[in-house]
Amino acid sequence: MVLIGLLLPATRTGKVDRVVDATPAQLAAVILDKASQPTWRSSLAKVEVKSQTTWTETTQKGEVIAFELTAQTAETIQMRLNSSYGYQGQWEGRLVPTPTGGTHIFVTEQATTPAPIGRIFARLFFNPEAFADAYLDALAEETQRRHTRDLK
Repeated sequence: MVLIGLLLPATRTGKVDRVVDATPAQLAAVILDKASQPTWRSSLAKVEVKSQTTWTETTQKGEVIAFELTAQTAETIQMRLNSSYGYQGQWEGRLVPTPTGGTHIFVTEQATTPAPIGRIFARLFFNPEAFADAYLDALAEETQRRHTRDLK
């Protein structure tokens, strides 16, 4: 098994995109509202905000992921992550306004698993595109919910 794991690439990248009926600022506000994320992301048990740029997420399965916000502009949000499951990586969201007032969001998530056995488990149990797709579904829904609430 170790030999198979050594033959697998250590780094995997998932890329997804979606058009959301919200402004880039509205989407960024939801992404960066770390403390509220367990209320709209069913995979999270809790979030512990340590500072404006660092926090941890604990999943329903007990995985603890430490995040650090490394860049934030009107168009881009970038983070580094380090998981208790033995991988580390980067997350980037690019927010591009659409002519209709929405946002085309492009998410790239890259995860590196140094351990050969961990690479095998990552291939078997984690699909970065599916994970990012589910995140964008929840993000779009929460952004719409907040926008609708604010209009009332």
